[in-house]
Amino acid sequence: MEWKDVDPWLVISFAMYTSGIVAIGLYSARLRKKTSDDFVLANRELGPWSSALSASASSESGWVMLGLVGAAFQTGFASFWIVPGIAAGYFFNWFFIAERLRKSTLESGAVTLPQFIMHRFGRNSNTLRFLSAIIITVAMLTYVAAQMNAAGKAFEATFQVDYVWGVFAGALIILAYTVTGGFRAICWTDVIQASFMVIALLAMPIVLLADLGGYGAFLTEVRASSPDLLSFTYGKAGFAAFGFILGLIGIGFGYPGQPHVLSRFMAARDASVIRKGRFISLTWMVLSYLGAVFFGLFAKAYFGTLADPEQALPLACGDLLPPLLGGFVIAAIVSAICSTADSQLIVVSSTLSRDIWPLFRRKSGSAAEDFRKTQWTDRAVLVVLAAVSIALAATESRVIFEFVLYAWSVLGSAFGPVVILGLLWKRTNKAGAIAGMLTGFVVTVVWRNVPMLKGAIYELVPAFILAFLAVVLVSLVTAKETSDKA
Repeated sequence: MEWKDVDPWLVISFAMYTSGIVAIGLYSARLRKKTSDDFVLANRELGPWSSALSASASSESGWVMLGLVGAAFQTGFASFWIVPGIAAGYFFNWFFIAERLRKSTLESGAVTLPQFIMHRFGRNSNTLRFLSAIIITVAMLTYVAAQMNAAGKAFEATFQVDYVWGVFAGALIILAYTVTGGFRAICWTDVIQASFMVIALLAMPIVLLADLGGYGAFLTEVRASSPDLLSFTYGKAGFAAFGFILGLIGIGFGYPGQPHVLSRFMAARDASVIRKGRFISLTWMVLSYLGAVFFGLFAKAYFGTLADPEQALPLACGDLLPPLLGGFVIAAIVSAICSTADSQLIVVSSTLSRDIWPLFRRKSGSAAEDFRKTQWTDRAVLVVLAAVSIALAATESRVIFEFVLYAWSVLGSAFGPVVILGLLWKRTNKAGAIAGMLTGFVVTVVWRNVPMLKGAIYELVPAFILAFLAVVLVSLVTAKETSDKA
């Protein structure tokens, strides 16, 4: 099938949804306020629904709707182990991190994760500033490139356009509202996007199962073709099975260290937003993840084999849904991609424009002029970063599931232990924070690139544990040295 053979109603419904999302984002720009917090934190005015659904949508994205579906397609029932691990990560973030981080950043005036780290462990520390900014920039650009990659795959599978043009289309949708509306536009559109995501992930497994002839027919088909998919260990045994399961559960370790998730807590209006948001977010997560895994399982029985299992959802939409409805589901997939990529772009741009750029530019002496320069810098850096991400994604069509998990591990292990201990343990100090960030980053990169280690367990698990120990041990040792000198 070529582009000319695509049903026009599919294109029309997709265009309607996408135009609506962009319009909402642009409209939100009318509410922006002339404060330094507005572009990067929506002036700290998020309510429970926008805080919860935006935090959820920004962390899941194309990884769930394309990546997790593809993983379930390939590993079967074993993919269910991801669900309790992710649920634990959500629970810990919302019940132990969210309110403490909101309160701490409100009191200090921090609007980025590096600013929170600097305020907590050493004001005006260029070591903390540059180290955290470098890690965020490297990991987030990888992460955004994965989202652009997902957009390319979605457009290619649905509209039969070249992969590279799909990457460009996804980027243009994101930039259309992010550059003008900033963080508020992102959060407003995330509410719509998260709603469409969960509806699609609940409805499509039911549609697919009905076409297969029911659950019994699904089991019969899989037993005959791929019996290992019915195993919760994917046919593995002993230590291999333990490492496989622990790696899937361990994905949840990454949540306390994701800057694009933590920013939603920083932007919450008050403590009641956190209390209400935690239940909204957890409910959304359970429904979405279960839907994605079930769909991947049913898609295996439906398609048998696919050249790229991560295209199962858009391909099934084209096969099973009326074009008008299919266009909205495809839009939900692209929405998932946009809801993460836009958040990550604004995190990186705010980190570079608020934490690094001020070190190299002169202040004008006028608060109003400095404010205008900051606003333009935020937007200019965002556009440049988007261009870099497009270039990275356009070079190769990668496996989204693996690509995202790599960036997820870097951020989760480098910042998770530092954020947790920084908020919950008063004895954590600057030396411990530096040691933790370096350990998490280095262990992730080394573990990922040593085949024997990579095959044993997902790199986030050892990297997080070792980084956590590094923060504690170095904080204790350096505290003792300081005491002895005194």
